[in-house]
Amino acid sequence: MIVLISILFLTIYLFVFFESIRKISRGNLEYILFYICIGLPFYATLQAQVFQIFENEIFVNLIKISKDLIFFYAFIIFIIGNKISLTKRAFSFSLLDKLFLIFTFFILVYALIPLGEADIFSKIIYAKNLLIIPITYCIGRNITFENRFFNKIIRIFFLLIITSSSLVFLEFLTSTHFHTLIEYSNYNLVLNEIDPQGNYGLSWSFESQESSPRYASFFADPLEFSASLILFFSFILFYFHTSLKKVHFIFLFLIFISLFLSFSRGAIVACLVVVLFSLLIHEKYKILLSIFLSSIVFLFVLYNFSSDEIQYIIIDTIKFENTSSLGHLIEWIEGILSILDNPLGIGLAMSGNAGGVDQSLKVGGENQFLIFGVQMGVLSVIIYVLILFCVIKRSCNVYYMSTNIDKHISFLVACTKFGLLLPLLTANAELYLFVSLTTWFFAGYIESRYTELKFEKNKSLY
Repeated sequence: MIVLISILFLTIYLFVFFESIRKISRGNLEYILFYICIGLPFYATLQAQVFQIFENEIFVNLIKISKDLIFFYAFIIFIIGNKISLTKRAFSFSLLDKLFLIFTFFILVYALIPLGEADIFSKIIYAKNLLIIPITYCIGRNITFENRFFNKIIRIFFLLIITSSSLVFLEFLTSTHFHTLIEYSNYNLVLNEIDPQGNYGLSWSFESQESSPRYASFFADPLEFSASLILFFSFILFYFHTSLKKVHFIFLFLIFISLFLSFSRGAIVACLVVVLFSLLIHEKYKILLSIFLSSIVFLFVLYNFSSDEIQYIIIDTIKFENTSSLGHLIEWIEGILSILDNPLGIGLAMSGNAGGVDQSLKVGGENQFLIFGVQMGVLSVIIYVLILFCVIKRSCNVYYMSTNIDKHISFLVACTKFGLLLPLLTANAELYLFVSLTTWFFAGYIESRYTELKFEKNKSLY
């Protein structure tokens, strides 16, 4: 049965990959988003399934290469596929564009200079993974959405919510991790040299402090799944402010169930923050104040009248005394001390747990900002923070100035990027390919719409 499911996943991935390549070859660069939304949610577990079927590392590497190939191929098509020569094109760089160019420059420089203990091959792998972010933003910056294509993406989002929540619910009913069935730990052991950990033979992220299971559906782990749920939650929340229907309550319920079963405290809090942020965008200050006061009362009641177990979780989380929080704190301290000692960085592939990082050499790793700071110095962190700030601000601006799909996309980007700030503080969250690249693609599109709307506004003044 599991082999048939694996073959189904592989068939879907291959179809999406070749269909995206075909469309991109014809100049439809927006189909990179089609690949991101369907191919990347189960990208990590697909590799385990392929290894389980063929027991050969070559086939797994082909899956990995296919991901890199499609992004760099789309970028090449963007560069040379236009009828107008690159040298004759007129480029107008916005502030956000310039920040991305500087960040890309940092990546390239630190990949080439002899800094750090990581070998050049590891640096190139790490730099290649990072460069996919500005490439995705660049493609999003230079495409035009049609309503029909965005409606297709909307249907894909709905489908992902249904399928991921259904699978995670099945995991809960059977008390079995999907990752156990596809021998994910064996894949990690043989190919990534990562030993199985925890009570479920996977990793510690698959269980809570009380050893209760945490499920990940077809995503890489519960943390990536919960980060993606922030995107889904922001996507559904838009309808609650615009065109609410009964079916949207069903999708919201599915997201809540998934949040509970993946049990990421950061994601749960992030979704609450997204609600408050969306109210702030709509200037609903009375409701915002009511929710804030209600939350204080709820937490007070929860703490004083709940079970000892829940009180224990709350206290340990606040005091950083539980295993997870203490682990974050130790990693943060390591990262901060490294940045203080080396404000210009210690080199690429020296922090975090991305591809190319030797875990015996890494310094810190559970904070995306500190990961960049450890490797590329303080200035890279400042640039990254400015990029996030500009993206959120631009998205809010476009939301106020636009209608239809632009309004939905800008709301999605603003809320998701704001909500992801918390996971960015506790994880190497740019590794969550689906949610990361989807939002960066949309961020590029929003920046394009922002410059157009700003130009139209200025033109109308004269």
